[in-house]
Amino acid sequence: MKMTQLDKWMHAYHKHSQSPKVFVIGCADLSQYLLAVEYKHKLEPIKVDDEPVHFDSLDQVKEELTRLGVERAYLRLHNAYDECGAGDGPLYQDVELSLVH
Repeated sequence: MKMTQLDKWMHAYHKHSQSPKVFVIGCADLSQYLLAVEYKHKLEPIKVDDEPVHFDSLDQVKEELTRLGVERAYLRLHNAYDECGAGDGPLYQDVELSLVH
């Protein structure tokens, strides 16, 4: 999904539906974060010029989400060990982010 689409979606009137569920994707071995939105039960990465948007810190992510008017977002942390097939636990954990400064 393009960043402009998300921006319009966040500022649209939602009479019978709720705002999209926004995720910040992080991984144990990554130094950057990606934005994604849940759309039709799948995560769609947020893109600018057909490239996923990357952020170097959670503070940068929070600033962008605040600018977009996002009230609630979730940090999805992937377990690097589970990604390699070592373990029976969940592949990720979602933690609600505080967007209040």
